[in-house]
Amino acid sequence: MKKRILIVAAGLGITLGGITVGNPITSQAAIDADIVGVGHDPIQNIVPFLAGNILDSSKDATFIGPSNAILVVNGQYYRENTNGVFHVRLPNYLDVGDSVVTKFISTSSGVSSATRVYTTISGTTIEPKVSPGATRVFGSTRPNSQVTLLVNGEPAGSALSFGYGQWNIAPRIHIPLGSNVSVRVTSINNSYTHTLSSPVYKVTTPTPGSLPKGPQLVQTVTDQSKDILFTATPYARVTLLGTEHWADSAGIVHVKLGTTLKAGTTLTATMVDDFSHTREPLTFTVISSR
Repeated sequence: MKKRILIVAAGLGITLGGITVGNPITSQAAIDADIVGVGHDPIQNIVPFLAGNILDSSKDATFIGPSNAILVVNGQYYRENTNGVFHVRLPNYLDVGDSVVTKFISTSSGVSSATRVYTTISGTTIEPKVSPGATRVFGSTRPNSQVTLLVNGEPAGSALSFGYGQWNIAPRIHIPLGSNVSVRVTSINNSYTHTLSSPVYKVTTPTPGSLPKGPQLVQTVTDQSKDILFTATPYARVTLLGTEHWADSAGIVHVKLGTTLKAGTTLTATMVDDFSHTREPLTFTVISSR
């Protein structure tokens, strides 16, 4: 009997935040049962690599893997977007501590890789770090939420998160050096029922002339790279080679190269976050793949 595999795609994808986000394939991949597990496929030794983190405030996640594969995330099936990069639209918000179970299925043999499990972390953050006497505090969380700023556990101002979850608060009090600051977040439209909390941040004196952390490379860039992935803050703007690129809600910036780069080339990526703060630039060198 001729072995075959049939994958039914649900569309080419939609555009969000400057990247293409893949729609899931049909709710069940139409893979012939008699092909799965037949023979050896190198994909069995590859597990999905997560770029950045999966946040409880994010609707997107990005994985890297082979181009001849279907990505499975918590039972949903996705095609790659380009060169083994999978931008995934999560079907719903996840909570801190939730497991995200991933694996690949080969489109040539139907063989599955081993699974890799990731854990959702908090996406309710204060960025950049709070300085003593700050007149504005900024951050990100889920959109359409009530955000309360806490200084040493006491309310010090509140605001609504807007757009994609950005918020900013003018504190009602002077924030002293050494204070503990955090935020408490609740839904205003019943999209979730529990309270979200940020990590607790210690207020420190900033280093004179220093800039908040900027973009970071996900993988080494070589003279064979066709894509460059950075981690940043959600919805930040990263400029590389004179072109602006936008981070998604998970803070991933995907740059598609029109041509490969020469080994030894030095590049600088600059970043402005979603609140117009300039971040520390990142300089890196393209290395040889040989």
